[in-house]
Order: sequence, then C-alpha cells, then structure tokens
Amino acid sequence: MHDAAKKTHSQQPATPARGPAPIAERAALEPAKSASHQIEYDEKLIPQLKGDHAALLLMYSTVANRMSADKWDAVPAALREMRMAMYGHLLTEGVKLYSYMRRSLAEDPALHDVYRSYKREMDGIGRVAFDFFDKYQGKEWIVSRDARSTFKDEFENLGKVLVDRITREENILYPLYIPS
Repeated sequence: MHDAAKKTHSQQPATPARGPAPIAERAALEPAKSASHQIEYDEKLIPQLKGDHAALLLMYSTVANRMSADKWDAVPAALREMRMAMYGHLLTEGVKLYSYMRRSLAEDPALHDVYRSYKREMDGIGRVAFDFFDKYQGKEWIVSRDARSTFKDEFENLGKVLVDRITREENILYPLYIPS
C-alpha cells in the first residue's frame, strides 16, 4: 500500500505538498460561472484536486505510521483530519468537476457514460469511507486488540480502494476535463 501511494504520488506533476484548503477558504472560492449560471472550466481545478489526492495519501501514511509505532491514541484525531480533507475534496469534485463534466460531455454519449460511472462509483466509495471514519471516530475501540486488528484490516482495504480510485481518476477521468 505504501509503495502504491508513493508511486501514485511520484507520478504526479510537481504540486506543492500542502493539504486541501480549509473549508472556510474553499467557501470563498466561488465556482466559475457564466452569465447563464453554469459552472465553467477552471484551469486550476485539476492541480487542486491532485494536490488533495497527495494530501489524502500523506494523511493515510500518517495513520499507518502511528499504527506501526503503536501510537493508537493518536489515530482517531488523524482520522478526523483525513475525514475533513476527504469531505472538502469530494465537495469540490462534486460541485466543480462533476457539474461541469455533466454539461460538457452531454453531447458525447460514451464519454458521458464514463463520467456517470465515475460519479456513481465515487458516491459509493464516499459512503463507505465516511461510514468507516464515523465507526472509528471515538477512542473506545483502541483498547481492544481485536478491534485494532479489525480496524487495521478495514483501513488497509480503504487504502487500496483510495489508491486505485486516485490512479484511475488522474489517468482516465481528469484528462476528460477540458474547456468546452
């Protein structure tokens, strides 16, 4: 998992390794709209989303490192941070990327189907990820060796899903985001 995360991260163009913008900062970033109130192409969107991906993978590694170092008390706080970052990323993706692509790819049925399948899949992944984060937000599970083992298995599975999704988004979906 860590090798895959490093490989995915290393394949990205040089993007500042900063976390996703805080929610308040994102709220100030109005989506580009035309006179017809449609979401417009934003040349900064894909680099921002790739930066979010890098930050999420870094957060994932932080949680994995805390588990490896037997610092279980620090895991729930790191998960909350990861949850917030994922929420901001999915919100931006939903509003700016998917809204634009729904309209811009409407005339090409094959590409529109690609967009729709990615959106549908992301909705499902998001639900599973947020259920996971909610399940482990407290600290009561940390005291049980069995609960930690279950957490570790579920966390590793989440990591595999995230790396796979990020790789496919960056290689297949994001190149479809072009000015219309």
